[in-house]
Amino acid sequence: MTESEVRAIFLLAGIIVLAIESTESGYRPVRLEARCYASPWWRVETPNGPVIIGWRKRVISVDWAESRVRVLVTTDSVTKDATSVHAYTHGKAVEYLTEWRRIAVGMACAV
Repeated sequence: MTESEVRAIFLLAGIIVLAIESTESGYRPVRLEARCYASPWWRVETPNGPVIIGWRKRVISVDWAESRVRVLVTTDSVTKDATSVHAYTHGKAVEYLTEWRRIAVGMACAV
């Protein structure tokens, strides 16, 4: 996943990117030559905390464990918990991050 793809996902989700940096892939496959495995993951700083995003096998891993937000962002039948979700497409990543933003903003208003 390129930096411009990541920026586009966050832009479409309505999330301000304060900073972005590439990081080593969070997934270590046996076959390192596979393109999506070798691509960098990204640490994206947002007003609601950091999000780590990158390709893992056939899914985009979206992880906000380092943020204060704890929420399930979908009822879709995907791997998910209160701090992460797997998206099968860029569009689903946008959808899940949009929901994450909506809930995070609501949490900030409630404080």
